[in-house]
Amino acid sequence: MQRYRFVLAPRWLLLSLAGLVVMVVCVLLSQWQWGRAVERAAANEVIEHSRESAPLDATLPAGEGLDADVRWTLVEATGVYDTEHEIVLRAQTNSSLNGFEIVTPLVLADGTAILVDRGFVASENTGSVPDYPAAPEGEVTVTGRVYEYEEASGGVSEVDGHLESRRLSVDLLGPHLDYELRSAWIADVEPAEGFTALETPSFKDWQNYSYAVQWALFAAMVPVGWVVLARRERRDLDEAESEAAPDEAPEAAESEDASPRT
Repeated sequence: MQRYRFVLAPRWLLLSLAGLVVMVVCVLLSQWQWGRAVERAAANEVIEHSRESAPLDATLPAGEGLDADVRWTLVEATGVYDTEHEIVLRAQTNSSLNGFEIVTPLVLADGTAILVDRGFVASENTGSVPDYPAAPEGEVTVTGRVYEYEEASGGVSEVDGHLESRRLSVDLLGPHLDYELRSAWIADVEPAEGFTALETPSFKDWQNYSYAVQWALFAAMVPVGWVVLARRERRDLDEAESEAAPDEAPEAAESEDASPRT
């Protein structure tokens, strides 16, 4: 260990501290990616095995937050569409097509409402919203997949008697509506003719698993790199010492020749 005392020098202590920080960051990123992978794998499992719809009040009760376990499940909601507050989502993509999504509040028996994405209509490259089927009148029952609200971004405008937005956000849209919204929105899985159903979500959990392994490998490489650098410096010091040794030998010989003999 005496041969490696140089690692206690300030330069090496700083290098060791930087390496430790990098290693900790890589470990934390690996854990975060692994957690994301587990979440996405669980979501894919729910989507794949969702066959039966549950009553809305049992899944998204009024006045309660969204339970993570019910995301992506199927629910059945009964109410009356509020066509006066219909929402058009601009700049949407569905099955690689650009277009619009039509969202209509479904007012429930208790006076609350849930936003129903009635389907997607492709853009006609005119900049305006193409014609789409009107919401049915009277009481209807909708089977939809549960989606979490999006983060607020942009604003909400009123155009031709409807609201327009780029994000389905309760923070953006809530102030424009006269009733309490349930804690999530649903997408109609069997939309009316003229609409295209939203593409069934599918999350690439394998990518997150791959990233988690990569970050773990980066973390493991930090101490390996530290050892390699330390051994290289020790080798350089040994070479410097061996090069200095021959210069000292002649000096010792000259001093020996110059000494008096008896």
